[in-house]
Amino acid sequence: MPLPELSSQSLADQAYRALRAAIVKGELPWGEKITERGLALSLGVSATPVREALRRLEQEQLVERTSLRSLRVVTVSPQERVESAAMEAALEGVAARFAAGKASDRQLDEMGRLLDVADAAADTLRSDHDAGRPLDPVTVERAFDAIRGFHAAVEAAADNAQLLRTLEQVRAFSRSERLRITSAQLTAGGTPGQLQRYAQHRHILDALRAREAETAEQLARAHAAAAVDEFVGWDA
Repeated sequence: MPLPELSSQSLADQAYRALRAAIVKGELPWGEKITERGLALSLGVSATPVREALRRLEQEQLVERTSLRSLRVVTVSPQERVESAAMEAALEGVAARFAAGKASDRQLDEMGRLLDVADAAADTLRSDHDAGRPLDPVTVERAFDAIRGFHAAVEAAADNAQLLRTLEQVRAFSRSERLRITSAQLTAGGTPGQLQRYAQHRHILDALRAREAETAEQLARAHAAAAVDEFVGWDA
């Protein structure tokens, strides 16, 4: 699997971010065997920064060592994924509560812009679905990125470093699975519950604009918690 070559300072931090992103996105699949040497070659660095990055990933329990120089990406059980999703739901609720009190008008406008992008992509996907055409992966990706951007904007507006670090730790789901869920939510092929969950983004933004912290938290928590059932049954 090709990984981006690293060239600047703080190579260990860059290696960590690159490898963690590859795991989260599914580019390094669960259970995949990896070696320090192989990763170093892919990243274009020496083994030292890769070794330091892998130590951090071991501490996060995203990789596990199988021998002195060999490791593998952990295999996460469906139950563990469901539990992580439940923790993420609670944390997203807290982020929305904080954001309701801290978000600037500019940040709120950016959240609205991102939802406009997602809505436009959703309209295209629904039209394709209704016409029997295959969903355009670029459009699905555009919608996915806009929705994730919305959630990231809420979390940035929460302005709490500890909360952001904790959220990052519990998010180790495959990007491909999140894309699958997103496409189901955005088309007529989604269940009524999935379509309702997509519409909740606007309700969350309305609560943030109204500075209703408790409502924003409840909506964000319920929105994220609805995803927990969608994670049940994933293949390990």
